[in-house]
Order: sequence, then structure tokens, then C-alpha cells
Amino acid sequence: MTLKLVSIGLRDHLDLSLRAIEEIKTSEKVYFESYTMKLDTNYEQLEETTGKKVSILERGAMEEEASNLLREAAVQDISILVGGDALSATTHVSLLIDAKKQGIDTKVIHGASILTAIAETGLSIYKFGRTVTVPLPQKGPVDTVIRTLRENREHGLHTLLLLDLNIPGAEYLTIPQALIRLIDTDEFPPETLVVGLARIGSENQIIRADKAAQLISQSWGETPHAIVVPGRLHFLEEEALKVLADCPPELLEGRLVMGEVERLIDKYSRSCRKVLDTMVLEDFPMEINEKKVQELIDHTERYLSDTQYYWGENNPVALTSVAYAEGILDALKLLGLADFQW
Repeated sequence: MTLKLVSIGLRDHLDLSLRAIEEIKTSEKVYFESYTMKLDTNYEQLEETTGKKVSILERGAMEEEASNLLREAAVQDISILVGGDALSATTHVSLLIDAKKQGIDTKVIHGASILTAIAETGLSIYKFGRTVTVPLPQKGPVDTVIRTLRENREHGLHTLLLLDLNIPGAEYLTIPQALIRLIDTDEFPPETLVVGLARIGSENQIIRADKAAQLISQSWGETPHAIVVPGRLHFLEEEALKVLADCPPELLEGRLVMGEVERLIDKYSRSCRKVLDTMVLEDFPMEINEKKVQELIDHTERYLSDTQYYWGENNPVALTSVAYAEGILDALKLLGLADFQW
């Protein structure tokens, strides 16, 4: 007998694939997990679409009744209907593992999810980093979100922010609420470029890019909502944001996304270049002549040149090179051989 995890898709019963419907029809029992994402459907519509009686799995039932579900799957085919793609939640993966360990056959019918639908923003799906959920206020701070944004930015990657929900309590975090939570940390500037997505996959979906502060004041309508924070953009991605997400062109002009290492390289490179261009050499002790000091300055120039080369290659050696350059300049100042201000 077989345990089937059946993906409903992004919005409602109309997103069920023909394969999904056929697998449901051949199952003795059908369950609908209704709490992991907001869907514009109900068990009655699912019953009408599939011709099968559908039982609702309440919140926590998947974890608490996993053993019962597996016992049923050991003697008959059962289908568990899940919003989005069935394997987006770790709970469902755990169920598959337990079934396999007990010798129960499994089958997964995949479907559309927000993890793939975000490509409609025009951003490359291959350039997304770790996904993270912005929690409802009562569930805790957004520290993990800020840390994930920082880590993804370090590598120039886009970040998908899922917005928390509590379906039994009819609580759904909105784009403005999530952005306010992030901005309030003082680690997410209001001028950050973000893409808001509302009801993606529906007839009245919204995809809109702008500064975070601007999106807070806009109307987004019914949930579910999601947010994408772009990393480094290819020129085609920039064009897509302008055309597909109405992004103001001026937000993309000269936009630079730097991680912490790149920020340090840029900062120290600018400092060293400023010193090399403005410093004044002092009188030299008898044992040191201008030629020897110039050799040190030439070394600094070479290290700074290496910095730009390695930086262009995305090689962290760039930070080491600029540190050497800064060290030589500091030594010249400490020895009283040059006068400058950082």
C-alpha cells in the first residue's frame, strides 16, 4: 500500500494537476492539511474536484497522528493533500522517512510553490540564497531574518522572505507589517530595494518593487504575501524588475550590493588611495633616504592594485592585500616618515 503526498499548488483546487487528481481518485482515504499555507479553497471544493471524501487534518495532526497515518498507509492507499509543494515543509519529509523505514511505499506528486513562483519577479531562481520566515510579533524577534539577509548579501544572493501565519487564529503577516518589523531593528534601511508579492499565482496577483518605506504605505489587499530582497542584479534582472515589477529606474542606477568583506575592502581601499594621493613626506633620518621610502610607497601601490584585481575576481585575498597596504602606510606615519590623516 502507498502513502501519497499530493501537492495542491499555489492557490486553490484548480491548481491540482491531472496526475494529482488521478492519484487521489485511486486512494481509499484522502486527507487535507489546511494549516501550513493559506489557500483559496476548502474541503468541499476538493471533494467536488476529485470525487472523493476529504477529511481535514487540523493543526498539529500531522505530527501527532503520524503513526496513525502510517498504520493506515500500511494497509491501504492514502493521499495527504498539501498546499504549495508537498515537500516544502520538513514535517512531510519526516513522514516520508518514517514510511520508508516501515517498508511502506511512498509517492510524491509535486506542484507549484512560492519557491518557484518567485521567478515571476524576473529574478534568477539560481541566485536565491537561504529562505527565511518573518515571524508574527508574538512569536519572537526577527534576529534570524536579519542574520539571513546579511549572509545572503555577503554572497550577492537574493532572499525570499516568507510571512508567518496562524490560520486557526486568522492571523496573516502582511508586507507592510513585515517591513516595519525589519526597519525597526535599525539594521534594515528604509531605502532598501525590496519586491512585494501578493497572492502570487492568482488572477489578481501583485508584484511590485520599490524602497521598503514606499511599499509600507501601499495597498496590497488579501494575503498571502511574500517579500524578496534582491542581491546583486544582472542587467536582465534589472530590466525585468522595471518591466514586471514597476521598479523605479533610479533605484537601479549605480546600485551596489556589498557584503561585509566587500564593504571592508572598499572602505580600506578608499582610505589608502586618499593617503597615497595626499600625504606629505617628512625629513628622513640619515640612515633612511627618500628612495627607500619611495620603495615602500611603491609596495603599497602594488598591494592596492592587487586588491582591485582580487576584488574583481571575488577572491577574499583582496582583504589581505588592502590590509598590507594599510599596514605599510601606518608604519610610515608611526616612524615619522610621512604625514597624513586617515
